[in-house]
Amino acid sequence: MDFRRCKFLDYNSHPITALAFSHASVTSDKYAPKTLRLAVGRANGDIEIWNPRSSWVHEITLKGGRNRSIEGLAWTQSGADLRLFSIGGSTVVTEWDLQTGLPLDHCDCNAGIVWSIAPSPDGTKIAAGCDDGSVVIVDVEGGRGVMEHGRILQRHKSRVLSIAWRGNTQVVGGCADGRIRVWTAVAAGEVGELNGATSEGVVGRIIGTMRVDKAQGEETLVWSVVVLGNGKTIVSGDSTGSVKFWDAAHFSLLQSFKVHEADVLCLASNEAADTVFSAGVDHKIVRYSVVDNKLRRWANMSSRLLHAHDIRALVSYESKNANYLISGGVERSIVINSVDNFIDGVFRKIPVSPPRHHVHSVGDRQLVALCGDNQVKIWALEKFHSSSEAIPEGKNKRVVASLALNNDENITHAALSVDAKYLAVATNAETKLFLLLPSKQGFGFKAKKIASPALAGQGCSILGFDPSSQHLVLVTAENEIFIYSIGHQDKLRELPYTGDSAEGKGELKQALPYLDNINNLAFSADGKYFALSTISGYVVVYDWPNQSIHWSLPRIPSIPSVLKFCPDNDSLIVVTTQMKVLQFSVASQALSDWSRRNSGILPPEFNNLVDKCSGISIDEEAPDRAWMWGASWLANFDMSADIPVFRIPKRKRNGLSVE
Repeated sequence: MDFRRCKFLDYNSHPITALAFSHASVTSDKYAPKTLRLAVGRANGDIEIWNPRSSWVHEITLKGGRNRSIEGLAWTQSGADLRLFSIGGSTVVTEWDLQTGLPLDHCDCNAGIVWSIAPSPDGTKIAAGCDDGSVVIVDVEGGRGVMEHGRILQRHKSRVLSIAWRGNTQVVGGCADGRIRVWTAVAAGEVGELNGATSEGVVGRIIGTMRVDKAQGEETLVWSVVVLGNGKTIVSGDSTGSVKFWDAAHFSLLQSFKVHEADVLCLASNEAADTVFSAGVDHKIVRYSVVDNKLRRWANMSSRLLHAHDIRALVSYESKNANYLISGGVERSIVINSVDNFIDGVFRKIPVSPPRHHVHSVGDRQLVALCGDNQVKIWALEKFHSSSEAIPEGKNKRVVASLALNNDENITHAALSVDAKYLAVATNAETKLFLLLPSKQGFGFKAKKIASPALAGQGCSILGFDPSSQHLVLVTAENEIFIYSIGHQDKLRELPYTGDSAEGKGELKQALPYLDNINNLAFSADGKYFALSTISGYVVVYDWPNQSIHWSLPRIPSIPSVLKFCPDNDSLIVVTTQMKVLQFSVASQALSDWSRRNSGILPPEFNNLVDKCSGISIDEEAPDRAWMWGASWLANFDMSADIPVFRIPKRKRNGLSVE
C-alpha cells in the first residue's frame, strides 16, 4: 500500500471565541460529575462539546451558520437537565437542543446587541450585557426550552463588554467607558444571600461604580471581570493591559498590576479564590496568587507563553480528580494546562485537524474531497507507479470541482459515491445531491444538481452512499434513518431503528441526550452489511439487501470512533476513544478469534495515544492488514498474527537464577 500526504488541502479551522464548563468547580474532596463537559464556541458559529475523560473526546458539534459567531457561552442545570446558552452578534440569547444540535429557543432581550453573558450561581437566571448600556436579566428557572424576560437593569451610555454575578443578587459589569458597575439584580427575598452579596438599594439600580486607568486620548475598555468565589474581591482586565483587584464591599481598589503589553481579554480563578489567571492579546497567561490573606495582598507569580496569537477565552475547573486550565483564541487550538501545576506542568494542544466527516476520498479514481462551512472542493491526484517515484511539487494534484453553496447553515456532512458520479452535501435544513459530469475542457467535473423535493426538505447530520452508488443513507438529527434511491421514485424510505431503548435513560443521558445520537456508519465492500454506532457505545449491523437488523452488538464501554468492514471475511473493526481495537465476526455474531486473543494486550505505544483514531484503511494486497491513523500518528495491525507478548523473567525461589 502506498501513502500520499496531501498537504495542499486548504482546511482552515476557526478561532476560538468562547469557552465554558458545564459545572462550577468543587472542593478538593469531591469528584467531578460524569456529566462534566466543555463547550467551545468558534467564530463560524459552531459549538463543540468535549468530554474531558479518556484524554479529551470530541463528542458533538452544534453547527452554526453564515455570518454567525459565538461570542459567549453559559451552562445552567435544571434538575438533572444541562442547558446550554449562547450569544453572537444579535439581540437574542439562544438555548440549544443538545440532542438535535439545533436551536431550541430564542429570547430577544429587547435591547441592543448582546456583548456578554453570565449565569447566576444557582442557575435560575442569566445576565446579558448589551451595547446600549442595558443589562437584561433572563429567567430560565422554568426548565429546558423556557426563557422569560425578567427585568432590564438601570441603563447607562456605554457597552457592557463583560459581566459576572456576585452571589445570586448582584451583577458586575465591565463597560466601554472605563468603568465597572455593580447592579442589584434580584431582591433579597427572591433568593438567599451568598457570601455577603446583599441586595442593598432598589432592585435594578446601580449601587457602585469603579473606574480604571484612562488611556491617552481614548476610553479604556474593561474586557473582562470576574468575582472570586468568596464574593469579597472583583478582578478586572482592561485595554491598557492592567489587571486590577477591587474590594467588592466598598468598591475600592486593592491592587493593580501592569504585566501585559496589550489588552487583557479574559480572566479565570480557582475554586479556593486564591489564584487568578489573565490572558489577552500579548499571547501570555499570567498567574497571580494571594501572599497575605489578612491584608488581601496579591503578587504576580509566573507566566507562560503557550499561544502564538491572541488568547480570547480562559476557563478553569477543579475537583478531586480534575484540574484544568483551558485557553483558546485566534490560534484555533484548545490548550489544556493545570491550575495547580501551571508553571511546571505538562500542557497539551489539541491538534487542529478537519472533522472526519468533512474529508472523503475515492481511491480508485484518485479523488479527495474537503468540505468547509459552505464550500466543497474536490482534487484529483496524479497516478504514480512506485513509492520511490519522485512527484514534482505542485504538479501532483489539481482542483477538479469547487462548489459554493448558497446556504445559511454550515455543512454537517458531505460524501462522494464509490464510482465518483455523485456528491451529496447536507446541512441541518436540507440535503443536496449533485451529479458530477466531465467538463468540456477534458479535465475536472461540472456539478449538476439533481432536483429532489424529498431531499430538499430533509436535513441530516450523517450521510453515505452504498457500494452500488445507487442508494444514499441519511441519518437525521432525531436519529431517523432514511434511504434515498437515486433514479427511482423521489421519496425517502425509513430504515427500522430502535435506538438505545433496551436500557432505561439514566441521569447521564437525561443531562446529555445527544449520547444516544448516531455518530458513524459503514458499508461492507460487497454491500451485504451496513453498520452504525452511537456515542453511547451501541453498534447495530443491518442486513443491507433485506434492510433489516442482523445483529445488535453488546454495548461497548467507550465511544466508537471508527467502523470499518474487512473485505475478505465480513468482520467489523471498531476502534474506540479509549484506543481499543475490537474485531467482530458478523456471521457468528461474536468477537473474532484475533480480538479475543489480542484486544486486551495492544501495545502501550498505541493504547497511550491521546489523539483519537480518525480512520481505518484495509490494504487490498494484504487484506489482513489494517492501517489506522489519527491527527499525529499512523499505525498498522496485522490481524492474521497475534501480537507478541514479552514475558518478564521471574526469579526462581532460590533467588540465584531466573526462569
